[in-house]
Amino acid sequence: MRRHGTAYVVYVLAVVGFGFLLVPGARSQYGPGNAKLQGMVKSAEGKAMEGVVVSAREAGKSFTTSVFTDSQGAYSFPRLEPGKFAVWAQAVGFDAARSDLDLKDNQNEKLNLELKPLQDFHKQLSASEWLNSIPDSDQNDARMKQILVSNCTGCHQIGFLIQNRFDEAGWGKMINLMERFAALGYEMPEAKPNAMMVTYKTELAGYLAKIRGPQPVPLNLTVFPRPSGDETKVVITEYDLPRADISRSIMSHNGSDWSEGIPSKYAFRASHDITVDRNGHVFFSDDSVPGRTIGMLDPKTGAVTAYDLKDKDGNSVATHGIYADLNGTVWATNQTEDTILMFDQKTGKFRRFPKPEGFDKVSSVTATADSKGNPWVNGRDGAVKLDVETGTYIYYAAPHKGITYGITVDSEDQGWFTQPGIETVCVVDKTGKVNEVVLPAWQGNLSNDKDRQVTATMALNQNNATPAQKIPRRIAADLGGNYVWVTEYGADQIARIDIHTREVKEYPLPHRWSQPYGINVDKDHNVWVDELDQDRIDKFDPKTEKFTTYMFPTRGTEIRSNAEDNTTSPPSVWVPYNRTNKIARIQFRTGSD
Repeated sequence: MRRHGTAYVVYVLAVVGFGFLLVPGARSQYGPGNAKLQGMVKSAEGKAMEGVVVSAREAGKSFTTSVFTDSQGAYSFPRLEPGKFAVWAQAVGFDAARSDLDLKDNQNEKLNLELKPLQDFHKQLSASEWLNSIPDSDQNDARMKQILVSNCTGCHQIGFLIQNRFDEAGWGKMINLMERFAALGYEMPEAKPNAMMVTYKTELAGYLAKIRGPQPVPLNLTVFPRPSGDETKVVITEYDLPRADISRSIMSHNGSDWSEGIPSKYAFRASHDITVDRNGHVFFSDDSVPGRTIGMLDPKTGAVTAYDLKDKDGNSVATHGIYADLNGTVWATNQTEDTILMFDQKTGKFRRFPKPEGFDKVSSVTATADSKGNPWVNGRDGAVKLDVETGTYIYYAAPHKGITYGITVDSEDQGWFTQPGIETVCVVDKTGKVNEVVLPAWQGNLSNDKDRQVTATMALNQNNATPAQKIPRRIAADLGGNYVWVTEYGADQIARIDIHTREVKEYPLPHRWSQPYGINVDKDHNVWVDELDQDRIDKFDPKTEKFTTYMFPTRGTEIRSNAEDNTTSPPSVWVPYNRTNKIARIQFRTGSD
């Protein structure tokens, strides 16, 4: 079995200064330090509370470290560098407990915290909890909830929308605006209205006024269980991402305080996709910030370096997909020019690969690379591979027209891509032939005659769909196995496809209305699924067919991709927060720690 990419190469890392390592006396991203912080978290009644997130941030630093309480209510941080820290503990349904500490070298600080119940805690909910709290007592309400999710979340979390309240006219005005709204956050009055929003406008405005109108609507607030067991045995580091064009541009309302609700993002949106190279360098794509085409995060210091490439008009080229290959070369989709970019880490320079005149097949969404170092990206109604040696773009047309979104290359160098609007996954075999894998019909289909007519006659995609659609979004290969894995964005499922037999097996996620978006597979064959509306990431173990869910310490994360650093054992997990301008790392604690 051929193995390629960063996923299956083992490298030796220096211990000193690389971050939190899974050994006794492990240290956090603060570097060599000898201060210890631990304690207990209890309720006002004196009961130990498991799964409470406890966060610490040193004054003047650009990152926050968070841990979770265990079944006894105890928490402990990795060793910290001495300094002045803000510490706070949060759990849904409780007011945050806060304290300030001046940690000294060799100090063993014990800080016990008490959480008091909060009567009105609706702002603390994740978007997925919001959706599960909204009534859907009859078939049409359930149908309208699916239409809302499938058409009003491609550019933002649904929680940001429905934490507000308007009457039917107000919601209608919001939909009128969104008909011509660009994904990056500005209105395009000259744009052709979004056909799906026009089709469902009246129904959506009425439904939203019913569930989130001026009149009080009884909500059965659904709170997911707090983390427990293995879900608490992690250290999460969240790094701030400053804009490249504005100094001191860290958001004040950035999701760290759950009581403030889900924040707006458009002034500070940055990282979209993320990748980790063989040396543990973290790169992210940027589709919105002037002065930055891609960025690199140094996990040891939290420093962010911007790399910029200008287009013919002097504006920064935007990127969407990003991937680091075996050689450490970083590939990105040039969203401005619909081409492929190569970034050389040694020189800090980009290399363009111009398209032939009239070639309009590149769709700058996601990126990957095969064993020969040739990048693959989405194409219009197909896939595109770049032959790096010759600079030639090779186009593979899908059997049926339909926008493509996710792309991957499997362990046998076959290219795979999704077509969200037509419920299809395509594979480019070794001969260059493109075959289809049609996903099974969705048992949760809530569509009526109107929806079925829309499905049959309109061009649909990952952001505009009917209740009949699962919406296959992103796709990832197990480079040491015989499967590719797909997120079913509308159905809250993942699908496994055998690369030889093309057999499909599906697995429902732990929570409905999670909206699985990005997916990846680590060197241990675990499947990592990030969810747009959950503020959590799921690990799926194919051996046991069980999910483990890890919660992030921020509300409104809006995660669209994840990457695993396979140079650590077990692999650490990286995710970009597309709404709140952070990048998070999950590291896994051992019993000795």
